[in-house]
Amino acid sequence: MRQHRKIAAGLGLLLAVLMAGQAFAQERIIGKALYEKLQREGRRMMTGGPGGALGGGLAWTPDGKGSYAFEDATFKRTDVLTGEKTPLFDDAKLLAAVNAMTGRQEVKIFFNRFQYLDDGKKIQFQAFNKVFIYDLASSKLVSYEAERSIVGVRGRQYGDVLSPDLKVRAFTRSYNLYVKDMDGNETALTTDGTEDLRNAFPDWVYPEELGQYQAFWWSPDSKKIAFMQFDEKPVTKYPIVHDVQPIPRFELLGYPKPGGNNPIVRLFIVDVASKKLVRLETGDDLDVYLYRGQWTPDGREFTYHRLNRFQNKVELFAADPATGKTRLFLTDTDPCYIDESTELIFLKDNQRFLWTSERSGWREIYLYDLAGKLLKQLTNAKLPVRGIQGVDEPRGWIYFAGQEANGTQSHFYKVKLDGTGFAKMTKEPGSHGVSLSPAFDFYTDSFSSFEQPSKTTLFQADGKLVKVLSEQTPSKEFLDLKLIKPEHFLFKSADGKYDLDGLIYFPAHFDPNEKYPLLLSIYGGPGSKGVTNRYNMADGSQALAQLGFLVAVCDYRGVSGRGKAFQNLHYMKLGQVELEDHVAFVKALGQRPYVDTTRVGVTGHSYGGYFTCLALLKEPDIFHVGVAGAPVTDWRNYDSIYTERYMRRPQDNLEGYDKGSCMTYAKNLKGKLFIHHGAVDDNVHPGNTIQLAQALLKENKKFDLMIYPEQQHGIGFPRYGESRVEYFIEHLKPVVK
Repeated sequence: MRQHRKIAAGLGLLLAVLMAGQAFAQERIIGKALYEKLQREGRRMMTGGPGGALGGGLAWTPDGKGSYAFEDATFKRTDVLTGEKTPLFDDAKLLAAVNAMTGRQEVKIFFNRFQYLDDGKKIQFQAFNKVFIYDLASSKLVSYEAERSIVGVRGRQYGDVLSPDLKVRAFTRSYNLYVKDMDGNETALTTDGTEDLRNAFPDWVYPEELGQYQAFWWSPDSKKIAFMQFDEKPVTKYPIVHDVQPIPRFELLGYPKPGGNNPIVRLFIVDVASKKLVRLETGDDLDVYLYRGQWTPDGREFTYHRLNRFQNKVELFAADPATGKTRLFLTDTDPCYIDESTELIFLKDNQRFLWTSERSGWREIYLYDLAGKLLKQLTNAKLPVRGIQGVDEPRGWIYFAGQEANGTQSHFYKVKLDGTGFAKMTKEPGSHGVSLSPAFDFYTDSFSSFEQPSKTTLFQADGKLVKVLSEQTPSKEFLDLKLIKPEHFLFKSADGKYDLDGLIYFPAHFDPNEKYPLLLSIYGGPGSKGVTNRYNMADGSQALAQLGFLVAVCDYRGVSGRGKAFQNLHYMKLGQVELEDHVAFVKALGQRPYVDTTRVGVTGHSYGGYFTCLALLKEPDIFHVGVAGAPVTDWRNYDSIYTERYMRRPQDNLEGYDKGSCMTYAKNLKGKLFIHHGAVDDNVHPGNTIQLAQALLKENKKFDLMIYPEQQHGIGFPRYGESRVEYFIEHLKPVVK
């Protein structure tokens, strides 16, 4: 009897375990519920540290030996070696100075951000509609009312800029340049500014395509200001109509198009005290790009870049601020085009400078003297160099970032100013983002890879580990979702010459015996990068896959990180090479039995929107469903600088423009195409979509279209993302569980 009871008890326990397992299986989140959970809280289901962008690092103190943060209504300093926390400021003295000036009775710190000025001797913060500058040693406090900010390209805020001696502010108003002292005395340094003649305030295309957001520069001695003048009169104007009200608002945007007139840029230097203007002698050819202004450290010369219209030759000039006379001291060329991210860094000895160039086929670092004589090529690593992170002149080190493994990995390196001592500082394969301390004694490395979630580590400058600052680990809840790690693999380019990187995401309910639709997410274009070795278990593509898609992304000939010759493979034929390689990508994946190549979707925004339309129209038997956001539909519609950099002018490359135009292939549409566009997009104009719609209608083609009122290039309505997902579910018919 007792034995039977034991057997019965054992059977009962086994049954309970089986029932519990079955209940767990039933409760496991998959499909739409998992998609929604990942969208809502995927990145939060990680423990142990922040999941922000790489390279965030620490907020360093000026001496580089500590970091600071706002905690418990005060700022605290943390020693990077010991971890000891101490007050960053003498709060009582700071509050006393503010209360004495304002008549307030503040008892605790009332701002949570500030910036150091004057090599860390002063801090600047904003409160009570004022800007305060506080001297940490003397407790002296000055304040002023900031000028009203003006919104420029991509929402860039333009306000006042302090002179290096912190006594005067410069700013623009109504396209003129002004200065104002701390007592509020204002002086206009220019008076001829109009919307078409912009003094010290940029146009649309220079910030967007040359990164030239800044349009004036204080001299180191605070006595002069160099500035750009944009003459927009020759530039074609594009109408932007805000018609959500019965009486529409109408604006004209200066927007140079390929082959058309560019703004004429002039460079001036104005003496602040006398208001005397000196125009720089920049040459008789007005059809060039003048940009990247920079004073030498001693203020004796003002330098700038001059780029020809074809953008395959850049010249570096130095100007005498007293006379405006200029001298050429460096020229760089490329068989196709010069990338605008070239770096110029003057050394503090006022005798040498660093220059990055792709003249060898790879971005490398070169050392020159101020006469323009090449002293030494400092790197020859064929990485390429991504950017100079810092220069420790006393110790003679240059720190820089570079890319490896087909550009999928980013690493941190150093080399001596004499070209010796080259070393790779980061060892783990993946993506590293580094923040150097001001004194170059330490650096933080924020790292992530396909295998490793985000981890931030503190190192000494020699690479010696100090400590791990934060490390993310997946929570049990996240692990219980049983997500499948995306697969990284290689495939051959369409011409069979290159190995290209691909990445594919699977739904958690993946069954290799099923047939799944393939959904490609793309941006595309020259210098872009689709596949990066970083942790991606909780990103948007992982979430989208849970709806029953195989979501994939791939690289193509022309991506960044593989050298300039590789990037030049797309030259004069935008849209052609990357589409060929995406076709090869789909065909490669089609060899897998679970990939249904009769159900292939593609989606992207901006250049990705262009690629989506082109894929559906030019390769209708490969791509069947597309959702395009803000597409460029013909490169004649886009801006001059970007387009001509890669395509030259239409009159120089008619075949390339025609082959890259979506309208050329409108008659081929077979699949389902859904186009989305902001009604007041000042970057990729709505006219792009209107022209494609007309071409499709002329061919009696059916397509879907959504226009978003008062939306610019970024569409803020949630309906945009929701309708994209719904469209793919409806027409690709994913495997639902």
